[in-house]
Amino acid sequence: MNELTAQEIDEAIWPPALIFYIHAMQFNVRAALGSLELAGDAMGLTPGSTAPERIEQDFVLNHLQNAIIHAGAVSRHFWPTKGKGAAARKTQARGVLLRRQLEIKDDSPLADRRLRNAIEHFDERLDAYLANGIAGIILPHYVGRSIEPSGIPGHIFRAFYTDTLVFEIIGERYEIPPLIDELQRLEGALEAKNRGG
Repeated sequence: MNELTAQEIDEAIWPPALIFYIHAMQFNVRAALGSLELAGDAMGLTPGSTAPERIEQDFVLNHLQNAIIHAGAVSRHFWPTKGKGAAARKTQARGVLLRRQLEIKDDSPLADRRLRNAIEHFDERLDAYLANGIAGIILPHYVGRSIEPSGIPGHIFRAFYTDTLVFEIIGERYEIPPLIDELQRLEGALEAKNRGG
C-alpha cells in the first residue's frame, strides 16, 4: 500500500462523526477497566481490597480475558486490519487520524496484538498445541505466583502470575500493568474529547 496522504488522513472521518468512534471506544475501555478492577479485587491487588482466603481462579481469568478482548476491540480502531483497495486505505487513514487525535503512540500496549490474537484464535491455537499430544503436568487454569520449572513438562492453558502481573494463554504472555495504564490514560482522553463535542 502506498503511503497515505495528509488529505486522506484528514478526511478519514467526517468531523461530526468522530463522536461515534469516541463512544464506541469508551464502551470498550470502560468494560476492560471494569473487568480489570473486578479481577484485581478478587485477588486483593487493587487499593482498598483485601487478599481473599481463596482466589476464584476462573472468575479472575475470565475477567482478565474479557479485558483483553475489549482492549483488542479498541486496538482495531487505531490499527485496523490491513486490506487492499480504497476501503482499506480509508480504514488505515482512520486509524492514523484516531491515533493522532488521542495521542496513541506506535509503542502503545494496545498496538501489541499477540495476546488478543491468541484469545480470538484460541480454538486454532489449541488444535495446533494438542496435535502432537501432551504429557506432564497439565493445568487448565492457574492464578498464583510464577511456577518454577521442575524438569517435568508443564502445560498451562490460562494463567495469571500474581508476582509478575503477567497473563498467559497457551504460552503467550502479556504484562497487564502497562495495559491498565494505557487504558486509564485513554479513558481520560476519550472523556475530554466527548466533553469537547
